[in-house]
Amino acid sequence: MVSKTEKLYLEVLPLKVVTFEEIVDKARKIAALKDPEYIYRKYVRKLVEEGKLQRVRRGLYAVLSPLEEPGKHIPDRFLIGSKIRDGYYLGYHTALEFYGSAYSTYSEVYVCVKNKDRFDPFQCRGLKFRPVFVKDTDMGVEKKKYLGQGIRVSSKERTFIDSLHRVQYAGGWEECLKSLQGMGGLNFNNTYEYLLKYDNELLFRKVGFVLELLRNTSIFYEHIDDNMLSKLQDNIGENPRYLTEGGTVTFNKKWLLYVPEKFEEKLRGV
Repeated sequence: MVSKTEKLYLEVLPLKVVTFEEIVDKARKIAALKDPEYIYRKYVRKLVEEGKLQRVRRGLYAVLSPLEEPGKHIPDRFLIGSKIRDGYYLGYHTALEFYGSAYSTYSEVYVCVKNKDRFDPFQCRGLKFRPVFVKDTDMGVEKKKYLGQGIRVSSKERTFIDSLHRVQYAGGWEECLKSLQGMGGLNFNNTYEYLLKYDNELLFRKVGFVLELLRNTSIFYEHIDDNMLSKLQDNIGENPRYLTEGGTVTFNKKWLLYVPEKFEEKLRGV
């Protein structure tokens, strides 16, 4: 006869990463229990001791299959990131990794939340989970099916814009450009509509300049034509701006941008 503890384990096993609230919900359906403290003492603690649950942080657990060893198991980064807060999305370099275009694999996971949903950074099995504060967690955010669950990830268009807007969360300029170069499927109209909502003329310059750079170096951007770039150029203002601070620069007259010398060389070696 299968015990209630085993039934609970079999219920949460497909989730792979589970919150305590999800465990309580499953336990109530199995054993008609209502007291979370009792559920923790009676079931959760036992499953942790048996190596079937692995504590990620307070209120969050990885669920191990019978063949996985607790000492070697590394929980899925995307699932952990999706369980920290309800109002969130996975963005920046983490989104680039999700789309398979990141030039490098990072141990830092960026979970984008509003300031009211902030959480303290934490580490788990060599992975660091860090909040990135944003004003909007809905615009250009898509729900993706992943390992049987739904996770929220910035669309390719918002990932592109966000990465150029706060390049430090995309690994710096070289990592960012090389990652974006391999990201296919960018919809220009969506990109333009999101840029209008950002209402940031420097961001229009960055996106236009980088799109022009990428269309000459990547097959994924060959659909970007002069008319598209002209739409962006209409929103850049009149005063020159710097793409990035410091170092020797050259002036890009089309985008009114001071760009570091040999900036294009960051794309070499892809």
